[in-house]
Amino acid sequence: MQSTTKHLKDMVTQELRLPEIDADACVYAFFDQADCHACVDACPTQAWVLDDNALGLDTEACDGCGLCVPACPGGALHIHLPWVIRPFAGRMIALFACEHSGIEKNEGALPCIHSLGVRQLLLLYHSGIEHLLIATAECAECTRHQPTGIHQRVEQLNKLLRERNKPPMKILQRSHQVWMRIFSSDEVISRGTQLSRRKFLRGGGEMLRQQLVVLNPLNLPECRTIPPGQLLPDAEDSEVHWPWAPRLDENRCNGCDACIMLCPTDALQLIQSKDEEDALPSYLLNPSDCTGCCICAKACESEAITVHSWSLPGDYMIELTEKRCTACGNSFHLPRQNPHSGEPLCRICRKHNHSSKLFQVLSDS
Repeated sequence: MQSTTKHLKDMVTQELRLPEIDADACVYAFFDQADCHACVDACPTQAWVLDDNALGLDTEACDGCGLCVPACPGGALHIHLPWVIRPFAGRMIALFACEHSGIEKNEGALPCIHSLGVRQLLLLYHSGIEHLLIATAECAECTRHQPTGIHQRVEQLNKLLRERNKPPMKILQRSHQVWMRIFSSDEVISRGTQLSRRKFLRGGGEMLRQQLVVLNPLNLPECRTIPPGQLLPDAEDSEVHWPWAPRLDENRCNGCDACIMLCPTDALQLIQSKDEEDALPSYLLNPSDCTGCCICAKACESEAITVHSWSLPGDYMIELTEKRCTACGNSFHLPRQNPHSGEPLCRICRKHNHSSKLFQVLSDS
């Protein structure tokens, strides 16, 4: 009986460690020809299995480390993350402890400190948290160790914050005794204070920063999929770096709009100016909405779209020329700088040369 109870307890514990999966947010839910394998690459136990037919999780192999969570561009994966805010040296800090750090299990512990990704770090910063107090074991000796982790992410993030004239995020590492002493101190505010989720996503100013504990944005469903760039402070200069930036090669683009139709976050849009009656359409590339899913790059038959991490954007606006095809009669558009923008045929008729075939049929008859 005792062994059965232990077995059931172990099963429940293992089940609780598995990541939550939002299938609708997965890249493959938007485009089944995608080639995203971020979760597979991030998993130290090879628990994620990807083949031509499906993406699956080997629940027995998964140790619940959570490293797949920051790797997923769409935010389809989630583990519960601690939300422990404490006062320290005149500032508000967030506390995180690795489960291998030697600190007893408490609400500040998470499986791996490196499961905090760019999206999670920006959610903290957006909430007014600029300092993290962490407790870890020897990461370099851990089986979960990866070349890039929370320190590299914070370093990259701080480059973006400096460009926007904002204070950097800092990681504080103290002894485990200091960590526990701060953890055991009073909370920032009472848990009776509330702030609406909608107000958080819009930004709530000082009210937002005064109501941190209850809101817990790291675990809000709405915050799991938000593009990281949307959480960055506004920039005075357009020439700033972004977590992800799509670029379009006008010379290669054939105006098919596949990238526009498939982009799940509207980082790529086809817009028509309302300022002028005869204004031509344009492509709008918005890096703040890009998650780095690379659906656009995979779908582009002419390889005109590329997505770059921690990068400056290319042109935000690509002007298009619009014409009516002299062969099929359909309207089409191309980037103004494209070498085919002056031609009278759409991309389909240029490729298949329908008009010459029709002429040949009529001549033979």
